[in-house]
Amino acid sequence: MAARDYYSVLGVPRNASPEEIKKAYRRLAVQYHPDRNPNDPQAEERFKEVSEAYAVLSDPEKREVFDRYGVDGLKGRGFRFDPDDIFSQFMDLFGGAFGDLFGLGGARGRGRWERGRDQQVALSLSLEEAARGGDHEVTLSREEPCGTCGGSRAAPGTSPEACPTCRGQGRVAHSQGLFTIATTCPQCRGSGRVVRSPCPECRGSGRQHVEHRIQVRVPPGVDTGNTLRVSGAGGRGRTGTPGDLYVVIEVRDSPGLKRQGDDLLHEATIRVPDAVLGTRLRVPGVFGEVVVRVPPGTQPGDAIRVAGEGMPRLEGRGRGDLWVRVEVEVPKDPPRAVRKLYEQIRDLEKA
Repeated sequence: MAARDYYSVLGVPRNASPEEIKKAYRRLAVQYHPDRNPNDPQAEERFKEVSEAYAVLSDPEKREVFDRYGVDGLKGRGFRFDPDDIFSQFMDLFGGAFGDLFGLGGARGRGRWERGRDQQVALSLSLEEAARGGDHEVTLSREEPCGTCGGSRAAPGTSPEACPTCRGQGRVAHSQGLFTIATTCPQCRGSGRVVRSPCPECRGSGRQHVEHRIQVRVPPGVDTGNTLRVSGAGGRGRTGTPGDLYVVIEVRDSPGLKRQGDDLLHEATIRVPDAVLGTRLRVPGVFGEVVVRVPPGTQPGDAIRVAGEGMPRLEGRGRGDLWVRVEVEVPKDPPRAVRKLYEQIRDLEKA
């Protein structure tokens, strides 16, 4: 949504009145509601978009910030759209007709729209795997409707009954003087149903944890702390859309290579003659060995840059560089013949 215009999302002009914005949202919300588009992820994403757009444009203060500074201005003021608040938006617009509009019926239309819980897992990658990217598998335990009772919470062969306290309405009315106040039913907690014989498998919760293996597409160049979002792969709510899965990346160190952003660093040690005369080295890289030319006269601590042999950049614009930091090994106790050669070199330099 960061690059989208909320007015375009709702299909209204920038000078649209509050009533026009409300009318556009009502139409689109009914069209793309998940209960009217089961197993349609595109409709689900569209539904979230129009709900986010309405959350901003229906609020005079947020709308003013958006008009002046765009989405970045809203983020700078701490705005974050919570899909769990969609229910309150619907109730404000549709009231008691909410259940009938979406074919929910009974107490479900009056209960809270429960989106599935977001979940988080860690994915550990080697430096080479992070450079290549590709598909990786993660395992998570996800809450889903009980396989025995189908989420009804009732034992097989039985079914939930209408709550005797609220008569299946999910709310009870209390008289206070001239006013009548409706509150959530304390016995059924707003569901309108009670279970006399709980399911033995889930103990009447209607939920169970199921282990799933999910394929995650990792872009080349990810780094420790990067988070990938897999829409709809999180927990399943009793009603509403599934939550999302957030995959937190951890990139392990690689022998011989140290990562510094998109660049890589390798520490190499050469002999004195190679530092004086120059040489070629074969050093490790994330896509195989890299040949590095060490120029004559290289000094201890010099860093040689090999362009384009670092990590792929996440934004897709080439790769970082490989830096080879050179240390020169000075022999502590060279053989007699080698020592004599060094003495001759020293005498020549004095001449």
